[in-house]
Amino acid sequence: MKPNFSRFLIIGVIGICFSVLALAQQSNRQSPVSNLYVISAKAGAVNYVSGDVSIQQKAAKKGFLQKGDEVEVGDLVATGANGKTEVLLNPGSYIRLAENSEFEFVTTSLEDDLQIKLNRGSAIFEVIADKEFKVIVNTPKSRFYLIQSGVYRIDALENGGKISVWKGKAQVGDAKATTVKGGKSAIFENMQVAIAKFDKKNQSEFELWSKDRAEQIAKINEKLIQRQMRQSLMNSFNNNIWNASNGYGLWVRDPFSQSFCFLPFGWGWRSPYGFGYNQSIWNYNPPPQITNTVYQNPNLNNPNNPQPPMNPPSNGGGVFNGGNSGGNSGGGSVFNPPGQPREKETREQGERPIKQDRPDIQRPIDN
Repeated sequence: MKPNFSRFLIIGVIGICFSVLALAQQSNRQSPVSNLYVISAKAGAVNYVSGDVSIQQKAAKKGFLQKGDEVEVGDLVATGANGKTEVLLNPGSYIRLAENSEFEFVTTSLEDDLQIKLNRGSAIFEVIADKEFKVIVNTPKSRFYLIQSGVYRIDALENGGKISVWKGKAQVGDAKATTVKGGKSAIFENMQVAIAKFDKKNQSEFELWSKDRAEQIAKINEKLIQRQMRQSLMNSFNNNIWNASNGYGLWVRDPFSQSFCFLPFGWGWRSPYGFGYNQSIWNYNPPPQITNTVYQNPNLNNPNNPQPPMNPPSNGGGVFNGGNSGGNSGGGSVFNPPGQPREKETREQGERPIKQDRPDIQRPIDN
């Protein structure tokens, strides 16, 4: 009896091993590239953390903030004396928090204006915005509306707040109040607004770091791999993770850097800092179900929104003349249906870009 039992036991173990091996091989054949990239349209993902950064979640203990965490409405994110962090807003937009600062989300819905509260300290906002979608920043005693794509620094003051518009356009107070354009700052204190020019060449370490982050993210976009990206886009779309109503594009997490970059819905995009996004959703030959959804976006038929959401807003974001992530400008912002010739946006190697009179083109911020 015992020898027979031992023999059956050995055969059973061998069978289980072969079954596990077969399942693993099958899993490897099915899983692989489809999950290489993580696609998202949500605000709140933590894209960078350096130094002492903490998070106080609702009904939870205070802990350290880590890259890859999710910041929800009501969570308090605070930096220490040597801390910095970058958190995703709507696709293509970021908040970068300086040392000794604290912020929280008031709302994160992409269907309405996104609202943030800067409780103390300083933050830089690199945002894609237009009159249909604004980013609203509150300090304890002031409110700022970021109404165009651009780069903004906001400082919470004891009796109000300060905004420095590096590029773009903002409003102080309610939505019909004082307008502040690029190259100017506004201090709101004791219900009074004071506007002054500032020198863009005089950049702090924090401001230089923000620009460097923008350049690094543009380079991540440039290195996305076509076949794997197409599969990830299809899987995430079929799982209702995103659709064309999410705005101007998507967040894509690169598995190598573990950082999210922006993938626009149209050609010709560059960041508010001026760094070009070489890759768009159309680089990956999206299937008809994705193409049709983008074209049937109800925003296209909105008479109050003259530009479709896949093209850069005429007041910001800027168009990119291709070639590298250095933010070359020129050319045009185009959006051609798949299967139709794409308007030429780049020149042959060695040729100089054709100069065009395009007032909506934004130049990279000078060092």
